[in-house]
Amino acid sequence: MNQASKKQAPNFAELTEKLRERRAKAPEVSVTMEGNAASFTVGEESSGEEYLRLMAAVGTFDYGFMDAFLGQIGNAVSDKGSISESKMRFALGVIVGLEPRDEIEAMLAAQMAAVHVCAMDASRRYLWGESLASKDSAERALTKLTRTFATQMETLKRYRSKGRQVVRVERVTVNEGGQAIVGPVQHGGRGDEKKRR
Repeated sequence: MNQASKKQAPNFAELTEKLRERRAKAPEVSVTMEGNAASFTVGEESSGEEYLRLMAAVGTFDYGFMDAFLGQIGNAVSDKGSISESKMRFALGVIVGLEPRDEIEAMLAAQMAAVHVCAMDASRRYLWGESLASKDSAERALTKLTRTFATQMETLKRYRSKGRQVVRVERVTVNEGGQAIVGPVQHGGRGDEKKRR
């Protein structure tokens, strides 16, 4: 029996349920361009309930933040003044997928989506480049963008952990006559010794 036949067939009912849950988090956003101005429709008709669902999915309960945030996302994925609905939905999908818990996480998620879009564009420019100069320029941009994305992932991880560091001790050996101290240790130094006298 080969490896491919050992794999289980996907559970389509389970996958469909996961897709429904994900879609229930945030309604789709449609984009209408009128000249250089874009307007967004949240869900079917931008009802209050749909707008609140989108706000909750991106980690905010502030209408002013949400209005400006949608415009910023649109600008980040625009191409020569025109906002692509598919790119807008992609960026929102990235943001919703990262499940931001507050506005800071939402902004970082939006930056990550924008950096990813730019990285993919740099990759395309590298692959389609015909001159050494154009390939070199695209390669430098791609390297910087992918490093930035990795840094953003680490930043999000640190922010979510609120700077907590976990130190795990695998093994402690205490020799005869020694003492083990568990907990914070403060050493006063010589200055503290003089104060005690």
